[in-house]
Amino acid sequence: MSSPSRLTRIYRATYFQAVLIGFLSFTQPGIWSAIAGLGAGGLQSVTTSNSASAILFAIMFFFSPVFGILINKWGIKPIINIGTVGYVFWSAGLYKNSKDGSQALITAGATLCGISAAAFWTGEATVAILYPEQNQRGLFIGTWQVLNKIGGLIAGAISLALNINDDESGGVSLNTYVVLLSIQCLGFPASFLLSPPEKVIRSDGTKLISNVRHKTLKEEARTFLKVLKRKEVLGLAPLFISVVWFNSWQSNYITNHFSVRARSLNSLLSALIGGATDIVAGQFLDTKYIRRSLKVKGSWVLAVALMTGFFIYSLVLQHEFDVNPEEGIDWKGNARFARAFIPFQIFKISGEFIFNWTYWVIGAYQFSSEEIPHVSGIIRSLESLGQCLAFVITVVNTNDMTSLIASVVIFFLSVIPASYIVSQVTDEEITGREEYANEESDLEAPAENIDVVITAKED
Repeated sequence: MSSPSRLTRIYRATYFQAVLIGFLSFTQPGIWSAIAGLGAGGLQSVTTSNSASAILFAIMFFFSPVFGILINKWGIKPIINIGTVGYVFWSAGLYKNSKDGSQALITAGATLCGISAAAFWTGEATVAILYPEQNQRGLFIGTWQVLNKIGGLIAGAISLALNINDDESGGVSLNTYVVLLSIQCLGFPASFLLSPPEKVIRSDGTKLISNVRHKTLKEEARTFLKVLKRKEVLGLAPLFISVVWFNSWQSNYITNHFSVRARSLNSLLSALIGGATDIVAGQFLDTKYIRRSLKVKGSWVLAVALMTGFFIYSLVLQHEFDVNPEEGIDWKGNARFARAFIPFQIFKISGEFIFNWTYWVIGAYQFSSEEIPHVSGIIRSLESLGQCLAFVITVVNTNDMTSLIASVVIFFLSVIPASYIVSQVTDEEITGREEYANEESDLEAPAENIDVVITAKED
């Protein structure tokens, strides 16, 4: 059988899949994050935004495991296609509310976005865990997240340009939503370019088997429960819940205390700082000069130390605002801006690093291609649960200190079981059967004859 063309090699290459899933992440959750980075979704009222976010993440909590099952029945690409449809309705709801105060589309948009986001989050996580070669996992995850942040970078720059003269508190310009909505519409057609796993051409010659299985729902449910009982999943589950919990406090903090253009700058800096962290984290986690066990343990200690610094400074800032409240802080003419805004940006490094770390670590464990969609569904469901509960707290109790303290407690409780899992890491090679494709004939071999099987192995 003839060797694939150069164009096919590029199009089917692992790194192209990383760039593509990163681009899709840019158009969907990237733009969503950029809008959220404006504080309260760009609205003046945090209650409206937090209520919509609570609905969105509650739906994602339920549907993410469902889409993990559907990925094994329909394939990854159809689920990603579904995942690029609903985000635009959430943004449209915020636009409508900001324009005339309408609440109907806010609720409908949050519902549709929740279903779509569950599909996309589960699909992109499956790609990030399943597709990359073992020695390039950090590069793949870093590329995926950097492109996600480029979405935020572009959106943040647009937002800052459109709101540059607004040094008061309140909602952002309506044109901000129009531009960002247009970018989100690019995701659906681009999603059809994604290659299924069995057609991906890896640089190390290994081939992936299709994750699609013609199993009954009962059989898929058994696989789901099997994955859910794995000690790696159970031990890291609290961390998946806590790693994004503090986002609700961050959103409220920016909205309640800073001007519109400062909030737009926050959105821009979130992309810049996050993207830089993704690059450095990816390079560090892929380095071959440090033993895997030492790399996992050392990076975990660093992640906890960074998060500890973030939480300590955040508690200090929040206490100061509780004692001496202030709204509409701007970079011009307010001495409080530097102390309240700049360190807040620097400490974004901690949250981004630990997010990358969780995906790198779970991807290093031994799950089969059939199990990985379930792993992704569980991870995304737990992340959604954390964000849902965090936003519910902010709606029920509007005291920002309460929200912050809750995120601190949840994170440090998660450190205990995660530390146990980290302590179990060894330097043993990840076991599995890999069949190397022949340069001339095997690259186009039928998928059913080629496989990468990664079996569960107790430490």
